[in-house]
Amino acid sequence: MNPTWKAALGVILIFILGWFGGALTTIVVAQHKALVLLQRGPEATATLLERQTTRNLSLDDNQRKRLHALFVENLRQRMELQKQIQPQVKALNGQTMQEINALLTPDQQQRFHDNLVRFKQRFGRNPFNPNAENPSPPNAQPASPATNSGAGQPPAQ
Repeated sequence: MNPTWKAALGVILIFILGWFGGALTTIVVAQHKALVLLQRGPEATATLLERQTTRNLSLDDNQRKRLHALFVENLRQRMELQKQIQPQVKALNGQTMQEINALLTPDQQQRFHDNLVRFKQRFGRNPFNPNAENPSPPNAQPASPATNSGAGQPPAQ
């Protein structure tokens, strides 16, 4: 191969690797920012909403304060609504977990459980039971029906 071609391919390779590195870094940074925002609560979300929706409006201090109060109140009310529907969501998640476990073999159930644990480690929550400390392994018995709704719990085998 001609040395000129080798140099050209080397430069192209460097550009391609730089593009992949930049794309990967962008994905990681964006994911981190989203997770941090979600963990900071309604005040941070309200601030972000304000920044994104009121730019270029030339608001005075009074308008800015009133808009902030409206955003925070809206988010507070939304959190209250989420608390009201949470039992229904837990029941639906529990039903989904039971259906998933009925479909899977015991080995697949264990691997599915392991995947849920990895998901929780990576994203900070179990998608089928966000409030659970650890998803229960397959074949786990709930403590008692009165204290555990079974949401996010696989059915006992």
